[in-house]
Amino acid sequence: MASGWVKSLQCKSRAFDDVFNPNPKHLLPSSSCKKTSSKIIKDVIIETKTKKPKPKRHPINQNQQKPKPELVSTPPTLSRSARNPDPVFPVLAELPEGHPSRNVVEIIFHTSWSNKSFPGRIEMIFKVQNGPRTVARFEEYRESVKTRAGLSGGTTWEENARCVADGNEMMRFYCLGPAGGVQDARGAAWVFPGGKGAVVCTFSGSGGAHESAGAGRGRRAMLVCRVVAGRVTKQIGFGFDSVSGDNGELMVFDSRAVLPCFLIIYRL
Repeated sequence: MASGWVKSLQCKSRAFDDVFNPNPKHLLPSSSCKKTSSKIIKDVIIETKTKKPKPKRHPINQNQQKPKPELVSTPPTLSRSARNPDPVFPVLAELPEGHPSRNVVEIIFHTSWSNKSFPGRIEMIFKVQNGPRTVARFEEYRESVKTRAGLSGGTTWEENARCVADGNEMMRFYCLGPAGGVQDARGAAWVFPGGKGAVVCTFSGSGGAHESAGAGRGRRAMLVCRVVAGRVTKQIGFGFDSVSGDNGELMVFDSRAVLPCFLIIYRL
């Protein structure tokens, strides 16, 4: 028992001397307590030294050379598709039943069908999320119509004032005809012909748009669009932007004047 206390006192006294009298001579003779700590430090140093050369250059080069062709070949295709998205097809977001926007679209569709009530039912309504390029082209056309109206003037003061204000924008219907399913409605069948001189015919009522596409029964698809009508006339002539016909028909001669907002899938 006495020997144990003596040994512990020796270790404490040496530790006290090492702090207040740091003499390298006292560091050389190591006791049993210091041997364990020095061994731990040496083990750490040896392990780090041995671990460093283990990842040699040869295995690193071999591992890097193998995946290189895979990594280089795949990113270009992904970056091109992300940087250059297809500007033709917009994104569709379905509006659930009870959604405020869906309720408004349903009311407009039903009330503008005809003198008779709508005999079918609406299955789905999608909100059309157009790309930035499509919206920019629509706004560019609106500005050109406003500029022309400010320079020349319309047939009436009221029409000219609306043209200068917002290009005489209207809400119109454009029927796509039969739709086999949601996938068909999302396809290229409802892309308007592009460029100037392309005639796009829209209608003030959903019933008239349905008749223009051949009527008939079954599943149908119809677009609710914003249309910049500009200066309207009954006959094609210089100085006008659109021509109105029978049954609420309106023809514009530039696809930029039409911007789809909602897609309605209905069945008769």
